[in-house]
Amino acid sequence: MQNQELWKQYFEKYPLGTMQDFIKYLYQAVLGSAHFVSNPEENYQYLFKEYQTLECDENHELIEEISDDLVRVHLEAIPAKYLKYYHHFFLLSVDVDEDKQKLIDLLMNIAEVPFDKNEWKAYVSKYIQKGCPLVSHSDIFREHYHPHYRLMKKKYIPYIKLLKRIEQIHCPILAIDGNSAAGKSSLAELLSETLELPVISMDDFFLQAHQRTSHRLQEVGGNIDYERFYHEVVQAITNGTNIVYQVFDCSCMQLAETKSIDCRKGLIIEGCYSHHPYFKEYANLKVFMGIDKIQQKERILKRNGEKMLKRFVGDWIPKEDAYFEMYHIKENADVVL
Repeated sequence: MQNQELWKQYFEKYPLGTMQDFIKYLYQAVLGSAHFVSNPEENYQYLFKEYQTLECDENHELIEEISDDLVRVHLEAIPAKYLKYYHHFFLLSVDVDEDKQKLIDLLMNIAEVPFDKNEWKAYVSKYIQKGCPLVSHSDIFREHYHPHYRLMKKKYIPYIKLLKRIEQIHCPILAIDGNSAAGKSSLAELLSETLELPVISMDDFFLQAHQRTSHRLQEVGGNIDYERFYHEVVQAITNGTNIVYQVFDCSCMQLAETKSIDCRKGLIIEGCYSHHPYFKEYANLKVFMGIDKIQQKERILKRNGEKMLKRFVGDWIPKEDAYFEMYHIKENADVVL
């Protein structure tokens, strides 16, 4: 995992960094966060307290690449209202990797460093003898560079870019479509909390019992009541009126409670079929969330159990895949995650 170009950038950016700081950098690049988080809320409170000591500077560098998989996200560059959003992806990026042999092999084989070679070898030898513990930044590094950051996996950078893109839209109408178990509901909930926007789930528009004819169920994209969604949601968005609709209740296969939603500041619609061509271009930002089949099955099994997994695999997922393919849902999305 040697990355000479990244190391060169590191030494250019932090010329006063010590051997201790470089080892910390390598430790993070190889082993990641290596901290187990038992209580996410306590972890957030610790992050928030640190953040309060800083002066927010949106011109500050936000993301610093440290490896092929990880970046440092500098806290100063995060707007306060989005701190919890970022924290979510910090938590998802935490890995506990006990295989320190990878780090040892790297340390033993580094050829070029801007330190005295003999001193570097001696320092590395002592560090390995101690068992390669996690180290802090040196006092010199703290004094000159004031490090305040968290590690994040690169794969979550598109989520940060999505947030910035939504920021630029007046009254965002965001439609999140994609594979089952890809994280649509979780993303919608996170964005709703961050942006203070209401959420409508496509699950509220499943077909009622009397609508589930063989003809309708064979129709690609016909797995939801797209006519009702169009009349109750899409037309209300177009007309700038409150959205009033009834929620589908799967326990009785009928419509139940009525909801009223004010979407004047924006709206998030989440769920498969939210990009159905029947609705035309009602959303000003369409997001597609994908997932590989193996991980999809693992998530559904954990979330829904063995019995429901068979239903997903045998019925619902093939219907979704046919809908994605026929209407080019992923290809026509504005953002793919």
